[in-house]
Amino acid sequence: MKKQTGGFTLLELVLVMLILTVSAALVAPMVGQRLTRGDPQQVALRIRSAMELMRVYAVQRGQEELLIVAPRKNIYWHDRTGKLVEIPPQDGLLSAFGQWVNNEEEVEFRFYPDGTNSGGHVRLEKPSGAGATVYVVSLDPLLGSATMSREDG
Repeated sequence: MKKQTGGFTLLELVLVMLILTVSAALVAPMVGQRLTRGDPQQVALRIRSAMELMRVYAVQRGQEELLIVAPRKNIYWHDRTGKLVEIPPQDGLLSAFGQWVNNEEEVEFRFYPDGTNSGGHVRLEKPSGAGATVYVVSLDPLLGSATMSREDG
């Protein structure tokens, strides 16, 4: 009697998910770049994608990765590449909270090879009328996930 096997192994599924995540994180910012002017939701999505990408890099490379947010300058960047992403004021103003803050009040979000991170959140606030539209990208330190939520104030 022949034993039939079928389906996918967990390792195969994880690898496919990693490939899809990396692809989405690289392509999404380029596709919507022209449409994102003045749209804080798109900026928050790009920050969330960058955080997910840092997690993937840390797991793949087996070393800590760093995403730095500088609220005073309204920019963020990946420490390894040093490529700055500037947020125009019309897209919103950044603020950040995390465990690691350097001398220049830049918040360092650390992503570890085991898929976890240092936790924290980034807020993007765009004044509108009497209130403001606020998007918050939060990092769960144990699950390693980045989530986005909207607050209207």
